[in-house]
Amino acid sequence: MPAISKIRFTNVIFENGGKRFNDDTFHFDGNNSAVLLENGGGKTVFVQTALQAILPHYNSEERKIKDTLTLEEGPCHIAIEWILNERPRRYLVTAVSLFITSNRLDSYKYVYEYDFQDKQGIDDIPFAIENRGGKRPASKKEIADYYQSMHSMNMNAKLFKTIKEYQEYIEKNYNIIPS
Repeated sequence: MPAISKIRFTNVIFENGGKRFNDDTFHFDGNNSAVLLENGGGKTVFVQTALQAILPHYNSEERKIKDTLTLEEGPCHIAIEWILNERPRRYLVTAVSLFITSNRLDSYKYVYEYDFQDKQGIDDIPFAIENRGGKRPASKKEIADYYQSMHSMNMNAKLFKTIKEYQEYIEKNYNIIPS
């Protein structure tokens, strides 16, 4: 069964803009880990957001992801890098970009399998774009273009139109089981 190597959040804004993950990567390297934040620091949001890369549009208990995250300022990008094999080291990234379309939650769903030294791994997905003032989050169009380009150029890059297709693919091919 795959183990989590990294989780990356970009433009994850919550608590009405009061808290955010601008472009943050959390390193687990397949180890059991704990996320320590103060009360109200965003632990539940962290877990619910990470789950989006497995269960897009997942709502935990009484929290709807659409209401938890602020998506009006642009898409948020969530990716999990999974360790598939130790020797040779192989990875899989499951990525979901969430956004609002016509006042409803929508998303791009992307999967890419790669080797240790691949230049298109989780850290190289252009979720954040360099500009004069530093970095800004990739727009819906920019990330769609990237996902489509990767899908066109690489047989290991997959795009999915539906959540069901996405979940069935990662479960059947990688044993990443939502339950």
